[in-house]
Amino acid sequence: MYSWALITGDAADTVDARQLRQALGAFPTGVCLVTTTMPDGKREGMTINSFASVSLDPPLILWSIRDDTRSAEAFLASRSFNLSVLNAGQRELAWHFAKPAADKFERYAEAFEAGSNECPRLVDSVATFECSTYSRHQEGDHTIILGRVDRFSRTETPPLLFHSGQMGSLWELAATLAQPR
Repeated sequence: MYSWALITGDAADTVDARQLRQALGAFPTGVCLVTTTMPDGKREGMTINSFASVSLDPPLILWSIRDDTRSAEAFLASRSFNLSVLNAGQRELAWHFAKPAADKFERYAEAFEAGSNECPRLVDSVATFECSTYSRHQEGDHTIILGRVDRFSRTETPPLLFHSGQMGSLWELAATLAQPR
C-alpha cells in the first residue's frame, strides 16, 4: 500500500523531510568515500551515496554535498578529489567517515595512500576515481560537484550498498526484504 505526500507551494513549508528521506532511501545505491586535501595539507573525507556517472567524453562523474556539512568548505574550495566505491567489507569505515571527527583518517591510516592528485586514495575499494574539479552547481541545500576523471581503477570485489537506512552486501540487504507478491 502506498502513502502519498503531496508537495505544493513552497516545498520547505509542506514537505515532511523525514518521510521524504525514507522514500528516497527506498532506492538502493552504492556507498562511496570522497576525499580531498586542502592547501595546508589537512585531509577531509566523507561517506556519500550521491554518486553518478555523467559523461564518457569528457569523462565526468558527479556527487553532491550538503552546504552546511562541516567539511563542505574544504570540498567546495578543492581543485581535486578522489571518490572510491566501497567494498562490502568496508561498512565500519563507511560509518566512521559518515560522522564528524577532527581527523577521520587517523584511525584508518593504513587504508590510504596519496593519490596522483595528492588527495587520500583508499587502497582497497571496488573502484576509485581520481578527479579534477570540473564544475560546481548550487541547488537547494546541496552543491553538485562534477569531477573530470583523470585516473581510475577497478576490481571485481562486491560493493557495499545502502537501502532504507542500512548498509550491507547485496545478499545481506536482500535477506532483509520481503519477497514480492
